[in-house]
Amino acid sequence: MRNQTLRDGRIESGELVAVDGTVYPIVRGIPRFVATEMYETVRSFGDQWNHFNFDAFKQNWLDHTVANTFGDTAAFEGKVIVDAGGGSGAQSLWMLESGAERVILLELSHSVDDVVARNIDVTKWPNFDAIQCSIDAPPLRRHSIRDYVICHNVIQHTPSVEKTAEALYETVAPGGAFVFNCYKAQTRGLMGFIRTYCVYRPVRAMLSRLPFGAILAYSKAVAALRLVPGLGYLLNKFRFCLSGRLPRVAGEGWLERKRRLYRQTVLNTFDMFGSHSYQHHVSDGDILALVDRLQPDRSAVGNLERYFRKPQPTGCALIVARADEDRGH
Repeated sequence: MRNQTLRDGRIESGELVAVDGTVYPIVRGIPRFVATEMYETVRSFGDQWNHFNFDAFKQNWLDHTVANTFGDTAAFEGKVIVDAGGGSGAQSLWMLESGAERVILLELSHSVDDVVARNIDVTKWPNFDAIQCSIDAPPLRRHSIRDYVICHNVIQHTPSVEKTAEALYETVAPGGAFVFNCYKAQTRGLMGFIRTYCVYRPVRAMLSRLPFGAILAYSKAVAALRLVPGLGYLLNKFRFCLSGRLPRVAGEGWLERKRRLYRQTVLNTFDMFGSHSYQHHVSDGDILALVDRLQPDRSAVGNLERYFRKPQPTGCALIVARADEDRGH
């Protein structure tokens, strides 16, 4: 570390110098491990999260990600957590609010300079850190994270699912766990073939070349049509749009539920057809083979049966533990 300046007791700027002499700047309190060509692959995600945020979707996070992976938010109390591909920072904030001891957000896109700063006030949350980096090369010591390294709904957007999983798992200390999920390959059967090869791939090939505003306009248009009985069902079924499961909110009226369905469909559709470079869909067999390479003892893998259940519970992720005897792996 050299040339550092402080603000409110935190390092605001400076330089990190690696043993090989490579210099990584700290800008606005965030260490930057970013090459320009890497940054461009996820520019659309930065634009997406800066526009949509995610703060209005806490109920989705609670009912889907938390309930179907961890059980409840007590799982985060007192934990040191890496939020790999943290996007808007909303999930990091909610884990901090749930009592996490420290949360480290890893994010490649420029959302770290916009929406993350809007969502998380570091003067209020001194136990939060953001690092701008590619999550397939996390700048963290091997076996240094004692509790959770979480990569939820992100790993499919990296150049290699396998390389990213292996890199993140390497940061987990004995007794901790790597928590991840990945988009599923759903090409079997006539409906799977039509959705994938006749709708999703050609529509994404066209839309992903368009500017942010055009993709957003498409997403808003089909989300509005999604509210039309019959037509909306077909658009969602054939994947011209993607709604996902809408969580129940006690006491919510019909109109507000429709508004939430619209907002959720806009976000999910934009995410599905955005211009980011990578969007892998991986078969159950390949995910299971990857998990076996990371952790050969299947009894040390949480949610194994639930994750491969059909239909899969929304937001369910695998919890791949590193046992003490894995220290030499």
